[in-house]
Amino acid sequence: MKLARFSSAAILAVSLCAPLAGAAQSAPGEGFSEAMPYAAAADGQAATGAVDGMVFAEGTRAINEGRWQDAIAIFSQIVEKKTDHADGALYWKAYAENKLGKTSDALASCAALRSNYPKSSWIDDCGALEIEIGTRTGEPVHPNSEQSDDLKLLALNSLMQHDEASAREQIEQILNNEDASGILKEGALFILGKKSALLTFPEIARLSYVEGDVRVTRGKEIEKTTGATWEKAVADLALETGYNLVTGAGRAEIELEDASTLYLAPNSVLSFTDLHTTNGVPSTEVALLSGTATLHVQPYLPDETFLLRTPSDDNVAARYPGTSYIRVTSYVDATAIAPLGGGMLQLAGLPDQTAKGETLFYRGEKRIDSPAGFNAAMYSEWDKWVAERIARRAAAMNAVMKEAHLTSPLPGLAEMEGQGRFFDCAPYGTCWEPTAAEKLDEQADDSAPAAQPAFATAALELNHDPAKLARMSMEAAGGQAAAAGSQNTPEILEREEFFPCTPAGVRYSLVRDPATGRETVVDAKGSESALAYTWGVCHAGYWIHRRHHYAWVVGKRHHHEPVRWIKSGRTVAYVPIHPRDLTGKTPVNARYDVFAVSRRSGISIERVTLAPERPLELLDTPPKEFRSVYLRPLARAEEPRMEVHTIKDAFGSKMAIAGAGVPLTFDRKSQSFTMPVHMMRGNQMVTVTKPISPRAAGTRGATGSASRSSSTSGGSHGSGGSSSAGSSHSAGGSSSASSSGSSGGSHH
Repeated sequence: MKLARFSSAAILAVSLCAPLAGAAQSAPGEGFSEAMPYAAAADGQAATGAVDGMVFAEGTRAINEGRWQDAIAIFSQIVEKKTDHADGALYWKAYAENKLGKTSDALASCAALRSNYPKSSWIDDCGALEIEIGTRTGEPVHPNSEQSDDLKLLALNSLMQHDEASAREQIEQILNNEDASGILKEGALFILGKKSALLTFPEIARLSYVEGDVRVTRGKEIEKTTGATWEKAVADLALETGYNLVTGAGRAEIELEDASTLYLAPNSVLSFTDLHTTNGVPSTEVALLSGTATLHVQPYLPDETFLLRTPSDDNVAARYPGTSYIRVTSYVDATAIAPLGGGMLQLAGLPDQTAKGETLFYRGEKRIDSPAGFNAAMYSEWDKWVAERIARRAAAMNAVMKEAHLTSPLPGLAEMEGQGRFFDCAPYGTCWEPTAAEKLDEQADDSAPAAQPAFATAALELNHDPAKLARMSMEAAGGQAAAAGSQNTPEILEREEFFPCTPAGVRYSLVRDPATGRETVVDAKGSESALAYTWGVCHAGYWIHRRHHYAWVVGKRHHHEPVRWIKSGRTVAYVPIHPRDLTGKTPVNARYDVFAVSRRSGISIERVTLAPERPLELLDTPPKEFRSVYLRPLARAEEPRMEVHTIKDAFGSKMAIAGAGVPLTFDRKSQSFTMPVHMMRGNQMVTVTKPISPRAAGTRGATGSASRSSSTSGGSHGSGGSSSAGSSHSAGGSSSASSSGSSGGSHH
């Protein structure tokens, strides 16, 4: 029976219950290979009338009778004559050679099959035989992209017996690959021994746009390192569980892993209570404690969820395949929700409601009457600004997806519009390179590497004069200086022309202040010369070497830095990941330019080519001195002024008085927000401090705390702690305090 006729479940059941190791001496029918001769004999009988068919049938009879030497002789004749049955003969020749213990000959026969008959249906059978041999000899075959799902599962099962850590890493990659089939994922989980794996990573989320006064807290662990509770938020800042955003006279756009976007209006408070991805499926939970946010959420994966909580327990949900384009304004005692586009309005615990284009008010997930004085026109300017952002972004995303031949979005893809060009790079698929790299191609000569710009082969000191390097890059590219402050400049620094995804352990470092002795995080390269395309290419895809630089290969999202660490002699370097890299094997790109790292005098990177005669060691983790991950350095900020209001106050006469709301304060110890509440104790009115936070779904108690590893800008979500502590919301006495630090009318 050919391998393709086995179901994945059958393959797994046999492979797990009867391991392939030692199968070479077992009787026909006991292993995968042993079950095949009978079907092949039938194939030979079907070819009666042809001489080679008769010879082939004789060979399979020899296989079934265990006459291995006879079988080798018969199938060798067919192979030499290159008849129609030559590809099948190569497989059976390898099979018989393996039975006689001639492992090298068997592997050579399979190699000849692949080389001479690359489209043969027998290749999978040889693949199964190679896996069996690898299992028996202690050199398991690693799964690779060219194998069928069945072979990948066989290889994974074999690898699990010899190198569990590598097998788990391979399974992790499969489960987080949105392109992997459901059968492959199910089989991988079965091998792992779990009904459902909880392979969880921080979600790929960022601040994609910042305008005006936007401040951020990044959790206790980051505060310990930076010494700052509040910092000034910047574009392309990675967002994690436990972060909080507060807008004053500013606004922000947030991009999630599925390329959905949230828009935070002025005078608003948003907490990221849970951002994670499990088995490649994003799950997002945020809390709008105060103010207004517009959601443009478009889940595109089954089981994907989005949840926005509010203090009044009006929790807005978006679940695949539904979408949400709505404006939400949060008050302590009510929530205003305005559907802005098509789709369904989903509230946790309530049936879906068709969007009607009007502003609806809820309290505890029950409809309430609109308050006196409410006028939807007060949001018109904000709604217009958001609609324009969404339209521009959708146009850019659709254009890039078309060029990249993608059917689903990737984070950061919209910002790649106009930044470079896509081109066919078979056999890898579609590639992309930035504008300046294309201009360098015009200057470069493959036969004369010395014709490259002088700085292209020089050591790159990350604490150099960034302005000088930018001028050098622009001169080499023939470009013109971009407008100051532009977030979409096509001019590219030398290091980005080749590979912009610097590992986090290298990108930022701790610097000790000699006066105070305090260690603070600083940007090792001296400035934030952010590139518009960096987020997209550093969180998805692969890299191939092309004409003196690296080109990006369109590919799946990933939650690790897109590099592998290597060592050659005393040289420690990182190298971009390649589409054909295999776990435990030398990175394909190591034969080209790698990035050697040194900390002798500050952090420096030198683009070098390793000596081929030196042995190369693949490192499982970054070297010790580069293992720590530091977050993107931000400017310190004062604690923002925040207010909350009841729905009555929000539309009453009090809103005409500046500062009439109840102040909202951030508690560093509990990582939560608090407000003063007036309550009676005996016969006396007293003021106490109470936490304000949304309640957990299905409860009337505290919001659960969450903790995820912190992240770095410009390439990956790495390790390093950040935490968020939830706190209870008191129903009693809260009616005297209320929602966001801004009235609905001040959001424009």
